[in-house]
Amino acid sequence: MGSSGGAKGSDREEGESMIKCTVGIRWIKHYSSSHRILLVGEGDFSFSTCLAAAFGWASNMIATSLDSQVFLVKNYQNAVRNIVELSIRKCKVMHEIDATKMANHPFLGGIKFDRIIFNFPFAGFFKNLPRDSQLKRHRKLVGMFLKNAKEMISENGEIHVSHKTNDFHTDWNLKSLGAAHRLELIEAVDFNGVDYPGYNTKCGFGGDNNFNCYPSKTYKFGVKC
Repeated sequence: MGSSGGAKGSDREEGESMIKCTVGIRWIKHYSSSHRILLVGEGDFSFSTCLAAAFGWASNMIATSLDSQVFLVKNYQNAVRNIVELSIRKCKVMHEIDATKMANHPFLGGIKFDRIIFNFPFAGFFKNLPRDSQLKRHRKLVGMFLKNAKEMISENGEIHVSHKTNDFHTDWNLKSLGAAHRLELIEAVDFNGVDYPGYNTKCGFGGDNNFNCYPSKTYKFGVKC
């Protein structure tokens, strides 16, 4: 009996080892299939779909949008297709999630994530507002996101914000926004869209149009020790 049980245990361990070796951990740029990932502010969900395709299986991901599903269907030609693909790959998709309040969400608030991603946050177009007032709105959006995300990252987790680095955008000063919430800027690396096949940067307020995201960087924040 003892010998038989030992053999079964050995077979099970060998099988688990083979699975790890066969499946492995897949990476795309800064993101791994072993990370628990939350994406917020998605447009047509093309960035989430890109990650899911790279991983092959996306049960480690939750992809969210501020928009309703009805708006997404009307505004983005590929939204439905991307959402279907994400669902097939077992990524949880959620709508009407406010990144500035998400730490109190009844479902999301109870989860710790290894990576929380917000690509190109933007508080909207306000042509009639003075420049300083527009800047204040955008900085408030990013600051409130960072405040919430800080409560939701795991130990050694990271918050990633991809952001343009020219003209008006430089005055957002993401590093100071992070510092205000006791987040340390780990690094800021160049963002290159070709690293994410199929990703389309959407204007959000401008229909299904893409915007020029160059030059940009991905700012990586972690909790200060």
